[in-house]
Amino acid sequence: MNVLLSIKPRYANEILAGRKKYEFRKSRPRLAKRNQKAYVYATAPMSRIVAAFTINDIVQDSPSRLWNDFGDNAGIDKKSFFEYYGKRKVGVAIEITDLEVFETPLNPKRLIKGFTAPQSFTYLRRTLRHR
Repeated sequence: MNVLLSIKPRYANEILAGRKKYEFRKSRPRLAKRNQKAYVYATAPMSRIVAAFTINDIVQDSPSRLWNDFGDNAGIDKKSFFEYYGKRKVGVAIEITDLEVFETPLNPKRLIKGFTAPQSFTYLRRTLRHR
């Protein structure tokens, strides 16, 4: 099973530029195995799937440890990072590997029947065709 991650355009652009090597979440996606595919859905105003990557590792830890370990490759400033987590005691870092930027971003409404943008992420039963 693959996962579609909703990501604000500014952070999606950091991923596309290769500066953001980890995507941070408040909850961990339930994935059956390592090396599953994740799709980057850049939210409005883009509203397109702009890339895919392989999830190499998912680390769950305190936000302060996540920042210490991955802050240099976070693609987000420290203040915004800690504002995102608020008072949460646990956060998730998803490692981005084998990034594939789509030359032509995909319209999810044409690929996924009844598509509505997920709040954080949603699971996909199939691999999306993008070529």
